[in-house]
Amino acid sequence: MANYESKCRTNYFAITDKEKFANIIKNLSGDGEIAFYEHDTDKGKYMFYCDGVLNGYKITPDENDGSNKAVAKMIAELQQILPDGEAIILIESGSEKVNLISCVATIITNTDVQYINLSEAAIAKASEMLGNPDYTTEMEY
Repeated sequence: MANYESKCRTNYFAITDKEKFANIIKNLSGDGEIAFYEHDTDKGKYMFYCDGVLNGYKITPDENDGSNKAVAKMIAELQQILPDGEAIILIESGSEKVNLISCVATIITNTDVQYINLSEAAIAKASEMLGNPDYTTEMEY
């Protein structure tokens, strides 16, 4: 079996507190380097990335009960530094050879979180294009 490899990054977004943002990034956990950058030409806008799987906020072993507490905590922390009218769009892409290719977007505002799975969205679009609400297909092997 092949190893799953992933990368993720965000759009550039405004924040309310640079020091708190830096602390959030410092406390994220991932299988690769995690860093943030300020936009060269649009000062006050930041992005972050992970050169590997992004696991979420560092949590203690007793907090890790198998649920997504680390991701939920990361999202909650990021929501606290987002001004009204701003969104973080986190794109995660990964693959396990040709068995699995995934791409998921997490859209975070200071009041809401939504997810888009590219495979699910593509199947739904194919169903619409075919005029077949029951259309389905296998995307992973």
